[in-house]
Amino acid sequence: MQSLKKLIPSSLYGRFLLIFILSTLIVQLVSIYVFYYTHLDVISKHMARSVVAEMVFIKKSINKPGYENLLNDLSTDTGIFFSLEVRKRLKKNKIADSDSERNRLHQWVDPLIDPYNRLKSELEDHELTPYEIYKNHENKNFIVVRVQSPRGIISFDVPIKKITSSSAYVFTFWMVFTSLLTSIVAIIFFRNQIRSIRNLNEAAEKFGRGQDVPNLRPSGSQEVRSLTISFVKMKERVMRQIIQRTEMLSAVSHDLRTPLTRMKLQLEMMPSSPEVGDLKKDVTDMEKLVEEYLDFARSDDREKARLVKIEKFLKEDLIGYYTKMNRTISHSFRLAEDAEILLKKLALKRALRNLVDNAFNYGTKVELSARTSNNNLIIMVDDDGPGIPKGERDNVFKPFYRIDNSRNLDQQISSGGSGLGLSIAMDAVTSQGGRIKLSDSHLGGLRVMIFIPI
Repeated sequence: MQSLKKLIPSSLYGRFLLIFILSTLIVQLVSIYVFYYTHLDVISKHMARSVVAEMVFIKKSINKPGYENLLNDLSTDTGIFFSLEVRKRLKKNKIADSDSERNRLHQWVDPLIDPYNRLKSELEDHELTPYEIYKNHENKNFIVVRVQSPRGIISFDVPIKKITSSSAYVFTFWMVFTSLLTSIVAIIFFRNQIRSIRNLNEAAEKFGRGQDVPNLRPSGSQEVRSLTISFVKMKERVMRQIIQRTEMLSAVSHDLRTPLTRMKLQLEMMPSSPEVGDLKKDVTDMEKLVEEYLDFARSDDREKARLVKIEKFLKEDLIGYYTKMNRTISHSFRLAEDAEILLKKLALKRALRNLVDNAFNYGTKVELSARTSNNNLIIMVDDDGPGIPKGERDNVFKPFYRIDNSRNLDQQISSGGSGLGLSIAMDAVTSQGGRIKLSDSHLGGLRVMIFIPI
């Protein structure tokens, strides 16, 4: 069953064609079988039997005196001419069938491809053996049948139209012609039906990558039209929810900045003391939290994807950025020279900087690597920190989620942790159709793998 499934096309268009071709082929085979083994076989049998009966009469009467005129009249009336080669014998008897001709396939196909098969059967049934059949090179409308008789060899010139029916060729022509015609019509029809589904699939894929997708015009069958309308409505609801989330978080974050600014000014005017210093640190942490909220609320859907030289981007916007901050990142790239990839540069930069910041916050050594594989750009960030337990790796992508062990954000609030770092990275990557995977690093900490389709 599994091997049979491998032969089935994976695309809907291929499966439609397979269904049509199989059904057409079955109809063709049944038609051929019924036509050849009922209608044509019966006609050929009667035609061949009539010709062989005349040949038997000629063979039996050719030795009798006084039959010359009768046989000549018979030849003139039937169109079957004969001649007698006295005291001659056929050099060979009928050659036995070879092994290939005795198998079932040949026995089934031979009646279809041999127009003289029924004539041969009648010659053997009426004991006109041994015999030989040749084409008449002088007149293509006749065949030559040589039959052994006691007096010698009788050669018959038999009209082809008396033993074969032209309806077989007419039937075959119309069968092939109508099959080709219906196949062309079906292919055109299927392509038109599949086009709507392909357009919907492309729109859904682009929308999943965060690209701007214009509303599709419903077309195709009723089911496809209904599916297109449902997709457009779903897209509008999703965009409305994204806009509402963005506006709400942006409003809250902006509103928080005003009292924080006033608090900073008031703290600066107060005399220095340990309590004032602690309050300044708390205000600074709150500002960092507000910045993360704004990053999380920032809509990456407005950014257009464009071609980016990925190696140059990683070296300048990531490694160079942290080098200016006196932070060293080990790196290894296995990318084609001047490889350009269509992506959202700002979104990816925001995601990678969040990941690298987390790596430096919880470890001392950070490695960055990039390569392409299976139509994906794979970027990996490794660190030697405490890592994340396997049971928590799905939860850490939830906004504001914090774990109680390993990378405990509450214990390092000075780093600005709010539980949004991985959520921001996840949104930035999924906005262009990518995904993030967490695993153990060879450095002993956490490995973050980013997959972006190219």
